Amino acid sequence: MTLSINSQNPLRMPVSPLQMLLLIQLDGGPKYGYEMLVTLKDEFEGTWEPKTGTVYPALKSLEKKGYISTETRDKTDYYKITTQGKQLFDLMLYHLEGSIDFSIKYISVVFKWLTNERKQIAVKFMDKLANKEQIMTARLLGTFTENIDTDIKENLLTNIKKNTQSRLDKIDTLLEKKQ
Repeated sequence: MTLSINSQNPLRMPVSPLQMLLLIQLDGGPKYGYEMLVTLKDEFEGTWEPKTGTVYPALKSLEKKGYISTETRDKTDYYKITTQGKQLFDLMLYHLEGSIDFSIKYISVVFKWLTNERKQIAVKFMDKLANKEQIMTARLLGTFTENIDTDIKENLLTNIKKNTQSRLDKIDTLLEKKQ
C-alpha cells in the first residue's frame, strides 16, 4: 500500500527505509554487505528478516544514485558512504519530522471521524499503541542517550519528563471529569 495524499507527501524519500538503514550503518565507516545484513537481523530481533536478495540490490541502487561507493579489498566489496550520501541525512531528518507530523494528524483525523461504535473498538487499538509507545520510549531512551554530550542528554530528558508530566495532567483531568 502506498500513501499518496498529495505531491508534498512527507513519507516520500529518494531512498527506501532499508537503504536509509544501510546508509546509517555506513556513516560509521566502510562495511561489507554481509556484515550489514547480520547487523540488521540482530537489531530487528526476528521482527524482520532481511535477505541477501534484498540487501545487495539496495546497495547497488544506492551506488547508482551516488550515495555510496564500492572499494574491493581482498576480493571483498566494502561499501563507503559518499558526501552526497551524508547530505541525504539532512533531508532524512526533514522528512522524518514531516512524517511524524503527518502521521499524528492522520491518526487524529481518523479517530475524530470514527462512529461511536467504532471508537469503542479503537480503544483497544489505543491501548496497544500505548504499550508499544512505552516499549519504544524505553528502547529509544536507552539507545539514544548513549555517548551523547551531557548537556544535550539532560535537555532531552528534561523535555521528555515535562511532556510526560503534561500527559499525566491531561489524563488526571479526564479522569476527574468522569467522576
